[in-house]
Amino acid sequence: MRKMMLVAAGLMVLSGCSEPAPARSEVATVASPAAGKPVPAGPSTTQAGPQRPQLRLDMSDEEQKRLYTAYDDCLVGHGVQVLVDRPDGRRIDDSGEPKSAYTACAIKLPLQPKELDPDTNPKFPEQWQDNVRCLRKHGLKVHVTEPGEWTYDDDFQHVPDQDKLEKDCLQEAFGANG
Repeated sequence: MRKMMLVAAGLMVLSGCSEPAPARSEVATVASPAAGKPVPAGPSTTQAGPQRPQLRLDMSDEEQKRLYTAYDDCLVGHGVQVLVDRPDGRRIDDSGEPKSAYTACAIKLPLQPKELDPDTNPKFPEQWQDNVRCLRKHGLKVHVTEPGEWTYDDDFQHVPDQDKLEKDCLQEAFGANG
């Protein structure tokens, strides 16, 4: 199955990109280092050094885009190829080459929202179920495949403002109060 990443927090919703209705065999998931979206305006610094930006569920599309643009700009500045006229809207080559660019820019790659990290959120499986219940309640015919992933039911139908719905349900289920 082709995977559809939810980024922050959806999180295709949070990316600010609109995509055509996905095929019913797609699976949505919350975590992906390559597709994650940021939270603060920039990295913070601790005694251990700078930290990666952290996305928030309530972060605006513009804030997320700014963080991802900083990451992409860093990659391009370190030799990652820029792509032109891609139908999927990707701006840069995501092959992982040159490795040195990804290593140099790792500090700029936004982390997914803390609430969506099953390793640090003990309520994650239950909250994910709540998220999917919310989606279903609002007409999106999906079911949980495992905590952090959902897929469309056999009778998939796109719903109006699906990106906003996905973002709103994540916020409702995971308690983002901004």
